[in-house]
Amino acid sequence: MKKVHLFLVLLTLLGLSGCKETPKESKTSPSSSRKVTPSLSTTVSVETKERTEPNPPMPAEVAERLKIKEGNTEAGSQETLPSLNQKQASLQEATQPSQSIKQETSTKENQGIRKLLPISLKLQEEWYFCAPATVHMMLASRGVSVSQHQLAKEMGTYNPYGTHNRDAIRVLNQNLFGYPEPSGNQAGYRLATVTDARPDSEDIRIFKERVRKDIDDGYPLYYTFNVAQIYPGKSGEHNVIGVGYELTADGKDISAIYYLDPDTHVQDPTYGGLKKLTPEELLAAMVTCGEKNYAW
Repeated sequence: MKKVHLFLVLLTLLGLSGCKETPKESKTSPSSSRKVTPSLSTTVSVETKERTEPNPPMPAEVAERLKIKEGNTEAGSQETLPSLNQKQASLQEATQPSQSIKQETSTKENQGIRKLLPISLKLQEEWYFCAPATVHMMLASRGVSVSQHQLAKEMGTYNPYGTHNRDAIRVLNQNLFGYPEPSGNQAGYRLATVTDARPDSEDIRIFKERVRKDIDDGYPLYYTFNVAQIYPGKSGEHNVIGVGYELTADGKDISAIYYLDPDTHVQDPTYGGLKKLTPEELLAAMVTCGEKNYAW
């Protein structure tokens, strides 16, 4: 009888996978199905996946590559963001409208304009909590306080897989706007999938437009990428909060993307979880993911 129990336990462990750190040789199966209701009551169907373990600390050479290089900077002006009605009136595509007045920091670096939202980093409280930690920071930036564990419960986050993005964004919208999914020009976050990461692709162009508008309006973004392409030696899919961008010297294009990473293993002694990539590097790390790639 004991052998049977041990066999069943082994099968259970082998039937799970990690959202953040999967072995390089593992392949994830399609996302689990979920019934969504406005009240956030959910029914989760978990697919069978590989077992995983948390990632080791980030190598020093990777940390150096991602380090924010500070040049001569000048304090920029602080802006009052548009109201809900102003933002909705200007929408060509549905994006997130303002709910409260917030300030945005702006600096000049190497003749390029850098815009960073003043968002405080919150480390993930469990190793598979990157989605709850990211949504926690996004909500906090709009004055909404919900704990990571409460968000994880609402999202159906589980060890060792983590969270499906559709559930993370459903919970984000519910807590921020009062409904799980926007329709038409209704305010709310929407998920997008990157299919072409080439520098001249339409996906890159649209992504840059959405980043610039959302950050200018004071709204952070939700990014999912393949960690192996950002942090060599690691593997799996990971969620972070997009907090800013940097423009080219002529101000016509985005040359860099900034994000905050809640993973405890990738914190820099000077910049914490603040990382900087080119848009092309970020989308190249998105396009290979099984989950949808970003929410705007």
